[in-house]
Amino acid sequence: MDMNKMLQWMDLAKKYQSNDFWSGIFEQPSFDEFMKSNFDFGQPGEAKSEPVRGKNFPPTDIYLTDEEVILVADLPGYLREDIQLSVSGIKVLIKGSKKTLIKGELVQQERYNGDFERIIQLPEPVLPNQVRAKFSNGLLIISYKRQFSNEEQVPIE
Repeated sequence: MDMNKMLQWMDLAKKYQSNDFWSGIFEQPSFDEFMKSNFDFGQPGEAKSEPVRGKNFPPTDIYLTDEEVILVADLPGYLREDIQLSVSGIKVLIKGSKKTLIKGELVQQERYNGDFERIIQLPEPVLPNQVRAKFSNGLLIISYKRQFSNEEQVPIE
């Protein structure tokens, strides 16, 4: 649901309803439940136990050049020793773990700490001994030579 559209709708509806009507609507527990389950507003000063992290962590980009396939994964704050990488056919598995850097009372948390695991489908198959991986400045760069060109001639018998 688009929050801007909802706010526009609410402004338009306020013109046609009295303030008592909207106060009653917003004070109902079901509205609070709806807002909490669909939007992540949180309370000021309230720390989340874990930031929202979907199945798309770490975020990645995949590039195809004439010679190779390159995958770039964002892993800011992670150490090379905390990341594991494996490949099989057309899939790459990136796993890792990061501990909290600072001990103390957490007031706000947006950065993810903890274990993660993501399987990414590659655009072309790869052999494990052909993969090169480099980790620098929070970027994991995985590359391998392409086995196929965009088009191959097939002889006709």
